[in-house]
Amino acid sequence: MIRRAFASVVFVLLAALPARAIDIQQITSPGGINAWLVEDHSIPFTAVTMMFKGGASLDLPGKRGAINLMTATLEEGAGEMDQTQFAEALRSLGAALSFDVSDDALVVSTRALTENRDQLADLAKLSLTEPLFQQEALDRVRAQVLSNIRAGESDPQTIASKEMAKLMWGTTPTALRPAVRSDRSLR
Repeated sequence: MIRRAFASVVFVLLAALPARAIDIQQITSPGGINAWLVEDHSIPFTAVTMMFKGGASLDLPGKRGAINLMTATLEEGAGEMDQTQFAEALRSLGAALSFDVSDDALVVSTRALTENRDQLADLAKLSLTEPLFQQEALDRVRAQVLSNIRAGESDPQTIASKEMAKLMWGTTPTALRPAVRSDRSLR
């Protein structure tokens, strides 16, 4: 299912590049997934960003924020690991795994030393294919999201952003983007 929703995968293997042209390779996986690859082997660091087509604009009417809630709860454990165990597994690798939802995409970002790349890939896969979605975690994250939405209702920047979106896009899904985005990193 995730594979079908997968519009593009962006593999970024880069370091602090000196001022020079960046060689971007366009590659296609055996399964037909298109990606961009940037390599620099001067430091042992790997960063991978995956973008799934969709995002908050696909939330059903009356269900705004559903994808935002999902991305926030993907960090709450996976497989047989609860939130604490999952966070500890990432911490032990010195790795970062984060989820974000924009209007048009679900973005999964990973960063780790190259020596820990495979273990981080396994944790990212686990979080996407076997998330726990335990009721306690769902309730806690939902309460956090609702609290942030309430806070945004009196935040001048949030109010202005919503009004600008209405002026620019009317009643399209883009104008109705979620008030709160998930952009938490597990470290």
